[in-house]
Amino acid sequence: YPVMHTPYDPERYLHADFEGNYSFAGVPFVDAACDADSDNLLIYGHNMLDGSMFRSLMRYRDKTYWQAHPTICFDTLYEEGEYEVLAAVYDRVYYQNEDCFKFYQFIDAEDEADFDNAISYFKENALYDTGVTAAYGDRLITLVTCAYHVQDGRFIVVARKK
Repeated sequence: YPVMHTPYDPERYLHADFEGNYSFAGVPFVDAACDADSDNLLIYGHNMLDGSMFRSLMRYRDKTYWQAHPTICFDTLYEEGEYEVLAAVYDRVYYQNEDCFKFYQFIDAEDEADFDNAISYFKENALYDTGVTAAYGDRLITLVTCAYHVQDGRFIVVARKK
């Protein structure tokens, strides 16, 4: 799929196709706060029952699927990218007043400690150990889709650029 980025209209492709026409499935899109140099590109896509968009992301719940698919390819206009899956995690959208790590706010690390905190969170909450980790300065992508284990649930796959 093409992955769109419209920082001036953050949810434009939530329910629009590549040409901007209405589409319930939308098109995967990058978080508005991200840019080409972000430490972590957050990419959102719908979990469609017909198997399209990010529905297949849910396969990463199973360790055997990850073992067969340990890398994710994501190319931009600027470069080709191959990423090693670091963690598959069930999470959720939190209330504003909840004081906790919010994966969807981790885009650019403030410093090494901030980066390490995020990696620790992903590893501690991972469904299984991939043996992959990341160090400050590594680039990440986080693929995000809806999950229904809790209200406002999300399933995320975090990967480190090779």
